Amino acid sequence: MASFSMILANGKCLTGSNHFPMRPPPSRVAALPLIVAVHGGTYTSDYFDADADHTLRYMSQALAVPVVAIDRPGYGGTSPLPPIPTESSFIQEQGIYLHKYILPFLWKTHASNLGVSSIVLYGHSIGAAVAVITSSLHARDGDLPPYPLSGMSISGVGSNVKTLPMEEFHKDPRELIGISIRIPSDQKDILMLGAAKLHSPSILKQTERLQHDVSLEELYDINVLWRSYWRTFAASVKVPVLYTLGELDELWNKSDQDVEDFAKGFVNAPPVEARRLLSAPHCIEHSLQCTGLTLRTFGFAIECAVHHQLVLIR
Repeated sequence: MASFSMILANGKCLTGSNHFPMRPPPSRVAALPLIVAVHGGTYTSDYFDADADHTLRYMSQALAVPVVAIDRPGYGGTSPLPPIPTESSFIQEQGIYLHKYILPFLWKTHASNLGVSSIVLYGHSIGAAVAVITSSLHARDGDLPPYPLSGMSISGVGSNVKTLPMEEFHKDPRELIGISIRIPSDQKDILMLGAAKLHSPSILKQTERLQHDVSLEELYDINVLWRSYWRTFAASVKVPVLYTLGELDELWNKSDQDVEDFAKGFVNAPPVEARRLLSAPHCIEHSLQCTGLTLRTFGFAIECAVHHQLVLIR
């Protein structure tokens, strides 16, 4: 995927990578989505283009569906967030920033020249939590949202996190401001990829290259605060949802009941397709189940774009 760096309308920088197929979409695709991918903690947009076997670009090319993978605020070269208001949280402010600045800019910049009809968000882990906030805010904008959103595919998130055993989570949250850490690669491989049988040995060669420091504010939010507010935002989402949690995810409780509980939070989403993906770890996109999830996500995105287009012409 090709790297990019652009200046948003607020004067801040946005970086990431994209893949824009050169050929037109197949004639049987009635409406074309723009997939905007949102990475999780400790990664950047490179998460979605890790190596030749773990990337969105081949499916993007095969189906002629354009993809933009962003670096979230504070990651890569994207400008960091301003100070977090006391009544909000790190993830909530990331979702607000995505809704207010990033997605309107991407839509204005790319919609016409790419021939896309709507955006479908694709979020992993903390990026999935951010996508939930963004989709909720989009729905709350009523009939005048700054960009058309037709669907959301999320993986590696849920309602019941396995809280990391970090002493920082017992401190005053104000003490965590501005502090970032780097998870050692060997520990990260266990948390993100699980048992050796779940992934190719080749992906381990990318661990260090894909590493990025993670803010303690971000970790505190997903481990401590998320459970207190996610339902409020999920209840506002009004686009179709594709939700996937790995059967062997090491960061979330992942029973069928856990998956069902999270899915039930999206009470106003038209359809919610939720499943526990067998033989999959937390980072499904870096596992042997990568191709299957990618194929489902792109198919889902096309379905959402077509539905959105048909609703507009009713």
